[in-house]
Amino acid sequence: MKRYLMEFIGTFFLTVAISLTGNPIAIGLMLMVMIYLGGHVSGGHFNPAVSFAVFLEKKLSAHNLLMYWLAQSFGACLALCFFMALTNNMFIPEMMPGNSLVLATSIEALFVMVLCWICLVMVVGQQYKTTALQGIVIGLTLMAIAFIGGLFNPAVAVGSLICNFVKNGIIADMAIVTVYIIGPLVGGVAASYLFNCFNSEK
Repeated sequence: MKRYLMEFIGTFFLTVAISLTGNPIAIGLMLMVMIYLGGHVSGGHFNPAVSFAVFLEKKLSAHNLLMYWLAQSFGACLALCFFMALTNNMFIPEMMPGNSLVLATSIEALFVMVLCWICLVMVVGQQYKTTALQGIVIGLTLMAIAFIGGLFNPAVAVGSLICNFVKNGIIADMAIVTVYIIGPLVGGVAASYLFNCFNSEK
């Protein structure tokens, strides 16, 4: 139970940083802090795509994957309710103007792949598993890709959909599902494949 609570808490604070600041430095530092606070409890995923990549490496059971996804989604949802209470606005991810659905989905998949890949290297692989570098390296990776522009976390997209449905009674643009949920999960699959391709331990 502690590990699910930790994923809930970590995703909550990460989503607060994403929604209230939109600042890549703040987002990366928040992830870094949460990993050091909770990595030893839950693995410090705070992202359904990362949990999916770990599941593909058989380091997380199907039951725990589902529970992680629920905890992360509810954490993000509560954070976006907090955002709504403070700003009186809905947090709805928006694609860059002019980007096609395919291009936006590809961007999310590509850079979530990088994030999941480094998570697997730092947490699942043996080379860095016992070091204290995980939070720094993973936090800096998220900071770097956040400067590119994107969401890179399906839990935040799910939280946004839930909040929009509760407040307005409608589901937001379903493009959000494709770009910010399916795209990152594809990135998690690609990360698992590349991790196994280049992992000298195997």
